Amino acid sequence: MLVVGLAAAVLVPVLSGVAVAAWLWATTDVPPPGSVRPPQASVLRYAGGEQLARLAVEDRTSVELEDVSLAARRAVLAAEDRDFYDSGGVSWTGMLRAALVNLRSGEIEQGGSTITQQYARAAFLTQERTWSRKAREVVLAAKLARERSKDDVLERYLNTVYFGRGAHGIQAAARTFFGVPASELTAAQGAVLAAQLAAPSAYDPERAPGQALDRFVYVVRGMAEQGWLEVPVEAVGYPEVLPRRDDRGTFRGPQGYLVQTALDELEALGFPQDEVEVAGLSVETTFDASAQAAAVRAVEEVTGTQVPPHVYRALASVEPGSGRVRALYGGRDHPSRPLNAATQGRALAGSSFKTYVLAAALSDGIPLRTRYDGSSPQSFGDYEVKNYGRGDGAQYGRTDLVEATAQSVNTVYVPLGLDVGTQRVAEVARSLGITSDLGREQDLPSLSLGVSAVTPLEQAVAYATIAAGGLHAPPYVVERVRGRDGEVLYEAAPSPERVLDEAVAADVTAALQEVVADGTGTAARLPDRAAAGKTGTTTDNTAAWFVGYTPRLATAVALYTERQDQSLTGIAGVAEVTGGSLPARVWGAYTAAVTSGLEPLPFPERADVGAEPSPATTTAPPQRDEPRRPARETAREAPAPAPADEPRQEPAEQPAEEPAPAPGGGEGPAPAGEPTREPTREPTGEPSEDPDLLPLPEEPAPEPEP
Repeated sequence: MLVVGLAAAVLVPVLSGVAVAAWLWATTDVPPPGSVRPPQASVLRYAGGEQLARLAVEDRTSVELEDVSLAARRAVLAAEDRDFYDSGGVSWTGMLRAALVNLRSGEIEQGGSTITQQYARAAFLTQERTWSRKAREVVLAAKLARERSKDDVLERYLNTVYFGRGAHGIQAAARTFFGVPASELTAAQGAVLAAQLAAPSAYDPERAPGQALDRFVYVVRGMAEQGWLEVPVEAVGYPEVLPRRDDRGTFRGPQGYLVQTALDELEALGFPQDEVEVAGLSVETTFDASAQAAAVRAVEEVTGTQVPPHVYRALASVEPGSGRVRALYGGRDHPSRPLNAATQGRALAGSSFKTYVLAAALSDGIPLRTRYDGSSPQSFGDYEVKNYGRGDGAQYGRTDLVEATAQSVNTVYVPLGLDVGTQRVAEVARSLGITSDLGREQDLPSLSLGVSAVTPLEQAVAYATIAAGGLHAPPYVVERVRGRDGEVLYEAAPSPERVLDEAVAADVTAALQEVVADGTGTAARLPDRAAAGKTGTTTDNTAAWFVGYTPRLATAVALYTERQDQSLTGIAGVAEVTGGSLPARVWGAYTAAVTSGLEPLPFPERADVGAEPSPATTTAPPQRDEPRRPARETAREAPAPAPADEPRQEPAEQPAEEPAPAPGGGEGPAPAGEPTREPTREPTGEPSEDPDLLPLPEEPAPEPEP
């Protein structure tokens, strides 16, 4: 009986699988050539239902196989299916490898598809990510391989597949990217198009030149390995590609960045653009139409419609607690400048990074009442720091963390970061939402002054985490996807995670409110509600930030330049742009417009984490006996100075709101009961050689904004 039971346990699933396979084979017919699934436009919508964009096939012209150059055909085979002419229509090894990935995730993430399978899916099946659709794809591909010649399948594939930029089919792609018919494509041009097939938006040579080149080299080397290249690999240079066109205006203006951001996220969710354009989807985004209009208006009215070509302007606005991106300003016109300044471009954070130092310090029990020496300059090993100001910089006496935050005192924040530990600061920044690589700066005392490059969206997310009381929610822009029949194919499910103690977040908010109320960010004041935020300005004014929030909305505004030798000067009549000038004014104008008419919500009360219950009975901790130790010896050049913080505002901006330095550079000992801190560890590394260096974007230098 045991043997019979075991045999049944093995045979029943096998026989069931065979029966299902037989049923699929019998019920799946190869459609006739003229029955290709008709395309249907998809619509992207704002959160309230208003149409954001309509996406449809822009160009599709079928050609016979002999009208496609042999070099281009070989490039496609090298990229997608090198054994196409020698194997069946299904790659069982590829299917097995993909099945293992899909089983681990519980859904279809990889396909392991041959050219025949890709054609079957694109031409006859839906965009569903289900096991049944995958099974039909396999059966249909196997039948196609039996009933159609290889040349016939390849021809139909080349006329159906999506190459990016709205071009379905190789004839449309050849004209879109190179302005030639498919019959005239060279090996290099064919390799560029073939490189697009894996992920058209990710490998577009205009949007992602580095990735496009890597994939191009992969295709060319594949051609050489197959003996399909008539010249050495080194002789095949990357060809000139035509600039992107947008005849229908889908990507024009600031809204074009929203469309591309949504398409990128849809692709990551399993809805590539080639399917979106023909599937008749209805995509609801998180973008708020009125907030987006307010963002565009605030940026362009405050900074002007014309800015120097080397300047990027960005705004990213996120809903605390959910991660919904409500508005983005990535540039004035997407086709003219494809780099999204809000989500892709990076700039040195400057003093806006001090917020993460403060959060780390509070998390480790250093209270807001802690006082540091605010005199300037000061040395920490080999690293000399000074506050902004003429000569030796502004002088402050014993300064608590609230005042040091409001006035952005460098000589307080560097030792504070060292006391906490720069690695710990980096850890807290990452937990809040900073995803950019902080580089070697996370081992240096200069980390606290914002010498790492981040995106505006990251900053908005990180500050939104604090606004939400320490709950972090990853940002997203696709709320819901419905099929052509109205069925829900995808729906976002925000799941915030606690990364910061609620009391710590309350104390960070208390300090950041003082920045706006009476510090470097007074230009961001709102007429009817409290706001919290932080300014940031780098050395030589290469980047200027204001990042702030109300309980309902967190927003990052940044102006930054392409290179360290370019400054933010002469914009909108401001001679020297700082975080407290144009960025703070943009933030205030935008946030006031978005929150107008909404009942003000209160910020949480200051919690005073780490403080003694009764200041009157506490005593200051003992001072260190040992002197500061120098930083470890290094063979590098002498360190560059720390990034200057908030330069003085232009008289026309805030004539009476410039912080006054403490007289004499000191106020004597700290009051009884308020702890005084000295740095308790030596710097963990040498300062940045170029603290004001702004990395170039990955894309080529953009054209001036129109």
